[in-house]
Amino acid sequence: MIIKKKFYAKVMIKDATSVFEISDERLETVYSTENYTENKIICSLKWINSRNKFSLHVLKSLLHYQSKHWFSGKETDLKPLTLKGFLSLYPLQHLDQSRLSRLISNLSVISPQNQVINLQSLFISKKKYHAYLIKEIVKDNENALKDKDIQHLLAQKGVHLYLRTICNCRNLLNIPNYKEKAAYHYEKDINFIDYIMLSKEYFYKIPAEAGVYELSILSKIDYQNHRSNVIYIGSSKNLRKRIASYLGNNFKNSRLSKFINNYDVFVRFYLAENYISVEKKLLKNFKNNYGELPKANSLGG
Repeated sequence: MIIKKKFYAKVMIKDATSVFEISDERLETVYSTENYTENKIICSLKWINSRNKFSLHVLKSLLHYQSKHWFSGKETDLKPLTLKGFLSLYPLQHLDQSRLSRLISNLSVISPQNQVINLQSLFISKKKYHAYLIKEIVKDNENALKDKDIQHLLAQKGVHLYLRTICNCRNLLNIPNYKEKAAYHYEKDINFIDYIMLSKEYFYKIPAEAGVYELSILSKIDYQNHRSNVIYIGSSKNLRKRIASYLGNNFKNSRLSKFINNYDVFVRFYLAENYISVEKKLLKNFKNNYGELPKANSLGG
């Protein structure tokens, strides 16, 4: 895959250690303010210096904390991490939770597996970590597994969860129950960034970059073959702009507008330069698994 999009750094494995190269020297430059007298310019340079300092600190820290994940690229090798926990482990003057949240939502890197990932995806809760473990177990077993089966397999890994917790973890990532196993993996090989509510409040978490996206609701919908939360699959060269348009006045998809007006809708996305072909693949897989396209899609697959 040829990567043309802008990214902050490229992460590589050298001598059994994860290292990185900053994509643009301006992103690690410390700009002097000595030759300027205009306050506006001085403030701008100080802001750029702070941003560069914060960005470098965050990436270096994540290389250390999520070292196992950088080597494997596996979700199950991610360690649970919150914004508060990060700042406790890796404090830096003037870097707080608000600044950290905005920063990681806008920083993308190329992983050693040559995948473009957003640093926000490296911050996961314990619940999400357990959900990733369950997802891997379901994926690696050809047979349909009941929650008790999953509970037993988790215990073999040293993870002990109640059945209700396992059910909640499945719902977090839309992992099917044993009756829905046959329909799983329509998004195989696509590592979607986790769910964000479709709200103006959270649009800053969606990058203004090319990719595919999926819209879903909390309750499952009846499809021809199975049930699913998914209502729409789309793509765009600017994900933030496209998804934001769904809350605008000129939105014309009447099928989708019914869901947006009557349900809490959630979005997850995947960055890809070849977003059109990835969208076609997802629609085809969904139709093959569920017997029809997502309810708000009229074409594709």
